[in-house]
Amino acid sequence: MCSFKFVMAVVLLIALPPIPCAGFSPLLPTSKYSTKASAIRREVFPLEAVFIGGLFGKKETADPNAPKRIFDVPCEAGTVKVGGLRFALGLHLIGQQGNPEKGTWLANQADDGVLDMFFKDKTGMFSVTLDENSISVDRYGPRPSLQYLLQESVVLHDLLDELNSLAFEGDDIEDENRLLRPKGDAIEKSRETLPARKA
Repeated sequence: MCSFKFVMAVVLLIALPPIPCAGFSPLLPTSKYSTKASAIRREVFPLEAVFIGGLFGKKETADPNAPKRIFDVPCEAGTVKVGGLRFALGLHLIGQQGNPEKGTWLANQADDGVLDMFFKDKTGMFSVTLDENSISVDRYGPRPSLQYLLQESVVLHDLLDELNSLAFEGDDIEDENRLLRPKGDAIEKSRETLPARKA
């Protein structure tokens, strides 16, 4: 009788159609840092997505995948040279990948032109979006680690330093040739949204 049940269980298991599964992961089975999947990753990041948030009584009211705006640097209308600034900031962020040690960050430029910075523990990332009137930085990830938040602050202070340098340094550059012209003290106001940097 037991062997009959076993044989029937095996036959049923073989007869069932295969169920697709991506290793029980909430992420799509794409390459780790594929450029084409950047926009999708921003929607489902991080790996620890909150699929079981309400399982033990806690109800998630806000969308855990929605980005949090960290700061926005408004510029004079139409003065951001998007292509040139994206190139300059892309090089700057590539240089920040080893801050404070090799492998801490991974810089990526998505197909939509957004500059992404992924943190090594995969609890958070930030993206830099450029348009002709502003530079915006958004954080993704519902529960970024303390280590991520500390390192994000360091990198974003450096990013604001770079924006300040591109906007104001070099007396021989005409205003109309600058990559950006921020409104008033927009860069310093953005800096105030970040934790204070180390002296």
